[in-house]
Amino acid sequence: MSLGNWAERLATGWIVLAETESVFLTAATFAIRQAPQLVTAPIAGAIADRYSRGTILLLIGIYKALILGVLALLATNNLEPLWLVFVVLAFSGIGHSFELPSTQGLVTGSVPKEVRMNAVAVQSTGMRAIGAVGALASGITIEQLGVPVTFISAGAIFALGGALAFLTTGNTASAVSERSSSVLRDVFDGLKIMADIPVVRVVLISAVFVEIFGFAYQAIMPSVADEVLKVDASGLGTLTMMAGVGSVLGSLFLMFLGDFRRKGLLLGLIALFYGTTVATFAAPGSYVFALIAIMGVGASAAAFDAMQWILLQLNVPDSMRGRAVGAWLFAIGFGWVGHLGLGALGEYFGVQEALTIAGIAVFSVGMLALWLSPNLRRA
Repeated sequence: MSLGNWAERLATGWIVLAETESVFLTAATFAIRQAPQLVTAPIAGAIADRYSRGTILLLIGIYKALILGVLALLATNNLEPLWLVFVVLAFSGIGHSFELPSTQGLVTGSVPKEVRMNAVAVQSTGMRAIGAVGALASGITIEQLGVPVTFISAGAIFALGGALAFLTTGNTASAVSERSSSVLRDVFDGLKIMADIPVVRVVLISAVFVEIFGFAYQAIMPSVADEVLKVDASGLGTLTMMAGVGSVLGSLFLMFLGDFRRKGLLLGLIALFYGTTVATFAAPGSYVFALIAIMGVGASAAAFDAMQWILLQLNVPDSMRGRAVGAWLFAIGFGWVGHLGLGALGEYFGVQEALTIAGIAVFSVGMLALWLSPNLRRA
């Protein structure tokens, strides 16, 4: 499914930029995917804790295949009407809300607590490696076969991924003994408990701001490729692939560390490096330099995500693993603010200036988190 997600994002960003020539609207395609998570992610986490995760992933695979089929039809009509594209992308974001809690629950539920850091790192490595290949393949597919074929291929990947998840895990219900009589009660109970755990609270607050300022760089990547680095769709695919290669390296770094004791301190240090690389990877305007430097961006992004998942999974009750990821998705659901903000800054001041502001903001978040939270430093 990771392959399908990367293909969907790259193809959508490229065609919207090509049809509208607007940095802001291109960034808005990323924002509209994330915004629904503010409502659906906590519910998705509660559902992942109650029902068969394999069945959920099967249904999501079919759902996303249908969504991408509609996007393919819109792409053949030059994205007319444009408002409908954004509606469809919002429904795509709803599907993504249900994907990650079930996937994470399957991974962490299958291993002892003491090796969950390695398990999450292995999962992240696999996702990023597949995504890196998918980014390169998607760029080539866009150039050779067109965006509609790319969307259809991504939909087929989602359907296949959902089917494989169901076949390998079966229709077994989640092994959760502590749950209420309603999904909504599970949602509110989970959010309350996570707000009461100091480390979890800091992780989720940090996730909000790093998502807004850091991960928003993805929303203007088509514009960086076109306006700053002067490359085509294949060049964008290669650039995105190199970010994926970096993300694999970041995940492998966590695997190498094993059960590292100062996980919260490591999270803060990763944020500092992340901010630095976001601000500088495209600054020289050199495509060759950007291909190398963006690996640092990808490594930081992957390691930051994985460390958040690890800290959440290690600090919540086993019965709330799905809700922990749902709460994290809710937190990063605020990322749409960053996508629109960075798109607006890129539209009016230039995309490199927007990246510099975003990188400084992420660096500041890391500094503040380490300074203000002794619980995080000791975690």
